[in-house]
Amino acid sequence: MYSDGSVYICRIVCKYMRFKIVFILVLVFQNLTAQVGGETLYPFLNIATSPKQVALGGVTLTSTNDVSQLLWNPSMVANELDGDLAVNYTNYIADINVGSLVYAKSINPKYGMAFLGVQYLDYGDFNRTEASGPEILSTFTSRDLAFSLGYGYRLDLISIGAAVKYVSSKIESYTSSALVFDLGITFYDPNSSFIASLSFRNSGNQLSPYLDKKEDIQHNIIFATEYSLEHVPLRFYVALDELNNWQLSEANPSREKVNLNGESTPEQISPIENALRHLSIGAELWPEKMFSLRIGYNHRRAEEYQLQEVRTGAGLSYGFGLNTKWVKIDYAFAKFQEGAKYSTFGLTLHL
Repeated sequence: MYSDGSVYICRIVCKYMRFKIVFILVLVFQNLTAQVGGETLYPFLNIATSPKQVALGGVTLTSTNDVSQLLWNPSMVANELDGDLAVNYTNYIADINVGSLVYAKSINPKYGMAFLGVQYLDYGDFNRTEASGPEILSTFTSRDLAFSLGYGYRLDLISIGAAVKYVSSKIESYTSSALVFDLGITFYDPNSSFIASLSFRNSGNQLSPYLDKKEDIQHNIIFATEYSLEHVPLRFYVALDELNNWQLSEANPSREKVNLNGESTPEQISPIENALRHLSIGAELWPEKMFSLRIGYNHRRAEEYQLQEVRTGAGLSYGFGLNTKWVKIDYAFAKFQEGAKYSTFGLTLHL
């Protein structure tokens, strides 16, 4: 379209300059609220509940026709989401139940879109026993809940969004609560089918701890892109997860090397391998049709759950979507290892 590539870049940069205040707000937000937190506090917030997201590798941010995507990126507002109500359910590993409910409604074309969301994780029933013996005294439950309220606004080349989440967690008689925030920003290239998005997730603080000491909440910064081919009904997704926690790799115990003397050497993870563990990719065939097929790959999951000299299929995921005028049905399948696989189901009503 342009004979000189530099002219094209300059024009795009000039168009984006008027949105530079958004970048400043993003940086201020991150500096004020972000903390280096624990690895296990409210981990259910980082479990994808959208079948489409699960099928595409688990970390996508740019699905314009998936109302459940708003739970991960509040800037992904689009006209086609107006009135959508999604219910998702996952029969997770170890009989854990995970699910979500999301509803989006346009306030006014001039004023953007609001959405409500609920995420839950039910760990099931546990036996309460004496410390000195196996006698079962009673049972207790454990669950996590998050209630979201968000808003997004679409401009010409950019959309922005924010959400606040109230988190409630219960383990036996111990309870905890927190208030966290999400902030998203998405750019649309006006000359191609390219979308880039940045999401700041779960920045906030505990309101009440399980015991006497408050814990840090691990936030997450994700960068994701999407590109659709012009003459082929194929769409590609790429995401980089946990950019705020760059050194995230953990050695896989099954890859320890043992010499003739019986001495073991743990797996050595190179800087390049560590960088790749932030990566997840996905592809969708016929994304705008009634029926679509999806496949994804999460490199970190593949490396950390792979067994030595055994093909487990860890990191791979796939699924499909069936979309009609009134309803959409989605399904995804993924697994950590052969004995730890799960299915995710989604039903979206176009109200």
